Amino acid sequence: MHPKSLLVPVAISLCLPALTAHAEDKLASTPFFDHPITIPGTVQMHWFDKGGEGVAYHEADDRNANGEVRKGEGVDIDRSGGDFYLGWMAVDEWVRYSLNVADHATYRIEARVASEQSGGKFRLEFVDAADKSVGQVDFTVPQTGGWEKWRFVFGRITLPAGSATMRLVHRSGATAYNVERIRFRRFDPYDFDRDGRLDNQEYEYGRSLEVSLSQGKFSTLKKDLNHTHGDLSMFKLVASGQRPTDGSHLPEDAPWKLVWADEFEKDGKPDAKKWKYETGYQLRNREAQHYTDKQKNAYVKDGHLIIEAIKEKSKAPNSKTADYTSASLYSAKPFRYGRIDVRAKLPTGRGMWPAIWMLADRIGKVRWPLCGEIDIMENVGYDPHVIHGSVHTLKYNHTINTHQSSAWELDKPWENFHVYGIEWYPERIDFYIDRVKYMTFANEGSGEEAWPFDNPHNLKLNIAIGGMWGGVKGIDDSIFPQRMEIDYVRVYEAKK
Repeated sequence: MHPKSLLVPVAISLCLPALTAHAEDKLASTPFFDHPITIPGTVQMHWFDKGGEGVAYHEADDRNANGEVRKGEGVDIDRSGGDFYLGWMAVDEWVRYSLNVADHATYRIEARVASEQSGGKFRLEFVDAADKSVGQVDFTVPQTGGWEKWRFVFGRITLPAGSATMRLVHRSGATAYNVERIRFRRFDPYDFDRDGRLDNQEYEYGRSLEVSLSQGKFSTLKKDLNHTHGDLSMFKLVASGQRPTDGSHLPEDAPWKLVWADEFEKDGKPDAKKWKYETGYQLRNREAQHYTDKQKNAYVKDGHLIIEAIKEKSKAPNSKTADYTSASLYSAKPFRYGRIDVRAKLPTGRGMWPAIWMLADRIGKVRWPLCGEIDIMENVGYDPHVIHGSVHTLKYNHTINTHQSSAWELDKPWENFHVYGIEWYPERIDFYIDRVKYMTFANEGSGEEAWPFDNPHNLKLNIAIGGMWGGVKGIDDSIFPQRMEIDYVRVYEAKK
């Protein structure tokens, strides 16, 4: 629910009999992007289907037309920083989303919610391509501390592969809440601590269970499998020793071979054969930093590349004076397809906007966003735990509210290293954190406006300061200097 009035309920609703098939699904309705949202991945709340009242959504009152996005459609979508959220729902209102489920699998559902009160309830209802119910999941929203103070609530569902629809149905009368996004991740029984990541110890332990099964050690297997059903203390006894904080180990049987890397082994300036500098002030997004090629802003020390943001006056070539300096490096070599991993620890604080991203090397000939952009990792300091992965194309970009994005919350990514990566194929781009996929962007086959990713892209590493996203809540000058530390950059191609 958003705070412009605290008298009205939140989210979205429905006045229909108990769910089996969705009667309104038989009416004309099309996905927001003209193709379904891929699962696993994230459903942003403003991506509801096109089709209007009784088809794409149902509203029971006239209070739902005041949002910032898709105005007049009867669904209240408002903005929180750079994201949009759903609010102002009356009982039994609902909103509909078209999905494409990649695999028949069990999925962990993570809904990001906010509320000043507890007890709000909503339901996710799923229907397959044959108009048959395949399940539903109920959620209760806790008090989070404010209308834009976000927390996740969790559920789990098994979905068949193929086309499906999802309805979010408001179930709690006047109890208000907001929903920002619904994220789907594959549920893996080997994720023993249920943190959504498979780390090295879990990977090795899972392999040991498979070996026990193959050798017929059923008593051992039965005992071990009991540990996977919530007995975390027993698992910790089995998996003794220091557990890594990320998935930096690539299994030996992975289908990739290393073709380019920088391990940052020599102190001093970054390797000029591998990295070039982007320099200048106010290059994009109304950012506040002057990007320099000075060693104080980008240097290698103790096996890490350090990009350092500093509060200092700096006169730029355009004769303007910036209040901050930073660095933006890009790979001297462009890449096309393959796996790209960057192990990094992020800066933090209000005003920080670190990024690990890719931009087409033809940017000088073909303007953005037609050239294409792949954001492997973005983070803004006022929302420090949330990592964003996105793509931008002419058809899908943030300036027209169609950009394809997903997010993942990490515990203190400014204190711990994590591996941010993509696997880039001609037919899709998969986004990973610590070896776990959290988003897929598919090539819909409609041409370059939607898929410019058959062209080479340069990898970019930078810390921006302020700007149209990072500066939404200002810049805290007390946090400087801030650093992004990169342990390695590795680029793989598929094994023949």
